[in-house]
Order: sequence, then C-alpha cells, then structure tokens
Amino acid sequence: MKLNKNRIISLVLAGAGLSVSMQTTANSYEDSWSKPIKQHATQVNDAALSQSLNHYANEYEKLVKQHGYIGKKLSIPDIEIAGDGVFFVKGALMWGTLENHGLNNNITAVELDSGVFIYNTGSNPAVAYSFHQALKKHTHKPIVWLAAENYQSHANLGGSYWHAQGVKNIYSQKEAADFWQKKGFDNAIRRVNQYNPFLAEAAQNIGSHYKTFDDKLIVNKGTADEFHLINFGGGHTPTMTGAFIPSKNILFTGDLGFVERLPGLLDDSSYSEWMASFEGMVNYAKKHSPDVNKMLVIPGHGGATTLSELIAQTYEYFEDLKVTVDHALSQGLSGSEFEKAVDMPKYHHRPMYSQLYLRNAQSVYDELTKTK
Repeated sequence: MKLNKNRIISLVLAGAGLSVSMQTTANSYEDSWSKPIKQHATQVNDAALSQSLNHYANEYEKLVKQHGYIGKKLSIPDIEIAGDGVFFVKGALMWGTLENHGLNNNITAVELDSGVFIYNTGSNPAVAYSFHQALKKHTHKPIVWLAAENYQSHANLGGSYWHAQGVKNIYSQKEAADFWQKKGFDNAIRRVNQYNPFLAEAAQNIGSHYKTFDDKLIVNKGTADEFHLINFGGGHTPTMTGAFIPSKNILFTGDLGFVERLPGLLDDSSYSEWMASFEGMVNYAKKHSPDVNKMLVIPGHGGATTLSELIAQTYEYFEDLKVTVDHALSQGLSGSEFEKAVDMPKYHHRPMYSQLYLRNAQSVYDELTKTK
C-alpha cells in the first residue's frame, strides 16, 4: 500500500494546532511529521493517546529509514540513453537550487553482467528515489555498486536512500569519505536547509559504511563486472573518485571534467593540480581503453561526451586562463583593470561564466603569485 504522508499527518494532527518544524541529525531521524507528533504526545493528559502518538511517530520514522525516502517523485531531467546499458541524467548547469532540487551534477547507471553500477548518489534522498523510479523503466537488474565522485553534497547526500535499498558496495576515495563523515554531511544539511529543508529530511550520514581506497581499486577484476576506481588527484576538490569500466569503454571523470558549463575553482581548488590530475586521467584512459576514440566520457558537469571534446572544454580552458592571468600579472594590473583584463569573450557563452570567471582568475593569480 502506498503511504500518503500528507493525508496521514493531516488526520493525526487535525485540530491539534501544531506548528511544523524540521530537524535532521547525523545519527537519528526526526522530521517535520514525526517531531510535532512526539511533542504533542508530551502535552496531552491522556496516557493512552500519548502512547499511541509516540507509537505512530516511531513506526513512521522506522518506515522512512527502511525505505530511505517516502514522498513524491520529483521532476528531474529525463534519463538519456548514453550508450548500450548506460542511463544518464544531466544535472542543471548551475548551482544547486530550489528549482533544480540541488541536482546540478550528473547521475549515471551502467548495466553490467551481474547488476547495475551507479556513479554519484544523487543530491539528496528525494532525487535518488526519483532517479531510481525512472531507472526501473530501463533495467530490472539490481543496484549492486555505487561510487561518489568527491566529498561534495551532490555526490553523496542521496547515499542513505541507496543504502536503505540494500546497496552495500558504496565507494569513495578515503580522504573524501573521511571528510564527508566528519564534516561534509553536516555542511550539506545546512546548505540544503537554506533553499529547501524538505530535501534534507530523510538524509542520513552513512559515511561509516563507505568502502574506501587511497589511489586505485579494481573491483571484480577479471570478470565482466570489472570496474576501476581511481584517485586521479586534486584540482576541483583535493581528491576524487574517477571510474573506468573496460567492458563498456566508459570513463567517469568526476569534477575533473566539465563540458558546456564553465569549470569552477573553489576555496580548496588548484588550477595547476587540476591540470596535472587531468593529464594523469587522460594517460590512464589511453592506456586502458580498447579504443580511446570511441570511449564514452561522462563528465562531472555537462552532457556525455568524447575525450577530445572534454580536453577542449576543460584542459584548454585552464591553459587559456593561465595565459590570460599571466598577461595581467606581467602588467601589474589590479582592481577593475585586472577584472577587465581577465574577461575572456571566447567563453562568454558557457553557463556560469559571469559567476565564475573572475573568481577563477583570482584563484589562478593567487596560486601564481605564491610560487614567485
């Protein structure tokens, strides 16, 4: 039987005059439905009613944790068939917002011999659920493996939904997983609560359940289910989890790869590390791909692409950016003059350009001047 939360809660709270509040913690579940019911249970004088209210709240919380998410299917982008048995949803080419449900990076599912490999958990349990429901129309194989590209919320926050579905093989690079468990989850909840607390309600911190690796892990080696997880290095974030699937000739770049949207240098980013890590990724692909020219590339942001297009849109952008900043630096420009000098009309058409171009240039400037 399908549970309609709104109907049930309206019946339980009818006439109670309760205000609705929200709370999500790392190790417990309590949301805008269960919390006021438990509060009301402490206020009534009828012991039987109080016990009944607490029983309902506890059973509801158990049910949510069991299912990972109970609620409506969100309107996320349609699944695209990116290749044979490759099911791809492209995230919004901007920040996570109320309108895009925080889904601003890609989620991809790949059918292997014994089950499905998913790259990125989804930006929250509601998005993960919505992706899963859409995926069921394309494959009946079980979800067996899941990898998160880095420590950011859009790669991890949906993880508790998949864990509740019985997915036990959830992978992340060790440093990224440690950060997510200790700080990343709480940071993510605070950020999501700024634009839509509903999306964070069902989320649980399952970082302790992640299977981790340092530099490289080959899973199911020698079988049709083989896939490689590789920490190509820092750049966008200090470490990452890239993936390569030999049987499908697919490379997952994580946030080392951007197409369509402009790459972004964050507070812990480094353009020089990004370029070095990108070079290592390309070399790995060329060494392991049966045909690098036919390899399907799934970037962190933007549509499915080819290796040559990825190089043009990510690596060559940073080459151009360094030249541009070097020129401004050699002229001793600052303030508005620097801002004008680092404007790159060639990239004006790319989403997020106006929000990122100056920040990116300043990041490169800071890195260059620290090394001089």
